[in-house]
Amino acid sequence: MQGRRSMGRALVVLASAWWALAGCNPLPMTIAARPLTPIIKGEIRRIAVMPFSTAGLAVDPLGEPGAERLAEPPGETVTRAMTAAMRAYGDWEIIDDLTVGEAFRRLYGEVRAPTPSEALAVGTLLRADAVLRGEVQIFEDRIGSELAAKRPARVIFAAELVRPSDGLALWQAQYAEQQQPLSENLWNLPGFVRARGTWVRASELARIGAAQMAERLHAALFGPAPRTRRGRR
Repeated sequence: MQGRRSMGRALVVLASAWWALAGCNPLPMTIAARPLTPIIKGEIRRIAVMPFSTAGLAVDPLGEPGAERLAEPPGETVTRAMTAAMRAYGDWEIIDDLTVGEAFRRLYGEVRAPTPSEALAVGTLLRADAVLRGEVQIFEDRIGSELAAKRPARVIFAAELVRPSDGLALWQAQYAEQQQPLSENLWNLPGFVRARGTWVRASELARIGAAQMAERLHAALFGPAPRTRRGRR
């Protein structure tokens, strides 16, 4: 419970920073990230990505008229996107998701979003330098098609990097994005280009956000550097 309150307080700080930056900068700010403690370059190399929680996700039980059915739960979509984005870099080792799942089953009998203490226990079992855990807060899919959307997709999720050896939180970030037409916000051109000029689904926004978050995390641990592409799963 204490860990969940800690992440909640951190999200308030990150959200405040996000809105402050957005007010000063005409370009859309979709991600806010901050280191929480000094990290020696190369200190964190072996990382386990935990299943993202959806405990606080608001879901309409009746569904929104015209909304497309999601292919999988939002937590799985964001976890998969985050893992794939991090594997695009060669400086760290991202533990295979099947290996992470097996560790969960050994300790708790099932694979699910962990509590803070469970995430640390899984990380310790896997001998990870750090674990990345997170929470999906909003995951609204578009209503309409890629050419004409009645409601655009909106995605907000947060993540935290924690060291299992001492339970210390090292880094936190939050991603928040909702597509806007250029007719309403001319400064949304970068986001419009990232989405290839179409109305994308929430899963695509999650992929874009995961790529931005992985880039920020990599820079925090190793400094800005060109990516070393790996095969994605």
